[in-house]
Amino acid sequence: MKRLLTTLLIVISLGLCAVCIVQWQREERLRGHILDLVKRLEAENTLRIEAERKVREYEREIARLTELRAEVEAKLVEVTREYNDLSKDSVARGITIAIYMRELMQMQHGLEATQIAFGKGAEALKSHNSVVTTQNSAMEKQNELLKQLVAERNDAITKLNARTREFNELVEKYNKLSKSR
Repeated sequence: MKRLLTTLLIVISLGLCAVCIVQWQREERLRGHILDLVKRLEAENTLRIEAERKVREYEREIARLTELRAEVEAKLVEVTREYNDLSKDSVARGITIAIYMRELMQMQHGLEATQIAFGKGAEALKSHNSVVTTQNSAMEKQNELLKQLVAERNDAITKLNARTREFNELVEKYNKLSKSR
């Protein structure tokens, strides 16, 4: 009987050893799975933090570009206003020249009166021509400035559009990551 109990005790001990081995293997698999989940969570958190950093960066860039766009539009309005003023002034001076020419033609009653009027008219024409030349150069400068401002505005808008596309792609990726959880 003693031998039967000893054998039974050995069998039960071996059975408990087998149960312990099975539990250790199961625990090892669970620890590996938990470790894998922790790594995936850390990777997702890193991606989320990076996405949020990029969102803040893009928001600052959009604000900067919006401000730049407003400045360019303000400059464009100012240059347009100056151009319109110069155009109106040029038309007014053209009308003045026409009036002087008509007065000059009316002064044909005497040679002496004609010579005096012609001298004054020529002098007025010369001064007016120099003023018109100055206005033309100012208009050319304004036109160049206007072209430059339009080019800067177009570049800024192109950059804004590119940043907006990147931002939208980033938001889509973030939304996909959020939905996959």
